[in-house]
Amino acid sequence: MKTQQYWPLLDNNGLLQIPLRFYWLLLLLLRPYLCWVAELSMMRSQHSLLGQFYPRQHDFLVACLIALPLLLLVAALSQRRPKGHKFWFWLWRPGLWLLWLVTLADFAHSISGLDPDVILDAPWRLIAPVLLVLAMIWLACSKTLPPIFKEWPGPLSASANPAPD
Repeated sequence: MKTQQYWPLLDNNGLLQIPLRFYWLLLLLLRPYLCWVAELSMMRSQHSLLGQFYPRQHDFLVACLIALPLLLLVAALSQRRPKGHKFWFWLWRPGLWLLWLVTLADFAHSISGLDPDVILDAPWRLIAPVLLVLAMIWLACSKTLPPIFKEWPGPLSASANPAPD
């Protein structure tokens, strides 16, 4: 019986391709900022979008503080290219642990902010904790994320990329 060799998918820079689930996780964890931008872009009305997800202003502020380190991770992700600044490498390397800490803190904050009768009043507020549990399972079982956070593009040399004939 033959064993199949799975080759990693590489992006245009020759680095391991970041899975789409990673971007979905970033969107989930950065939801306070996304809700804030959506609230700012909407016309004023009686019902606040932020009020639907964060009934108390304190909850929104704490959620923004929890997600704040991920903004640095997104900035480092934008520099993960051959001409990117090397400074961001030092923020990219511990990015997996940063993802874990922010996910755990966000889960704890999401659970602690739920009212006892949330299932009757606002069941949509249970979606985030359920998705955060699924994200923690994916972070624990993922075999692709650790190598992604270990690599960083080096300077391109002429011998590494020969010119086509």
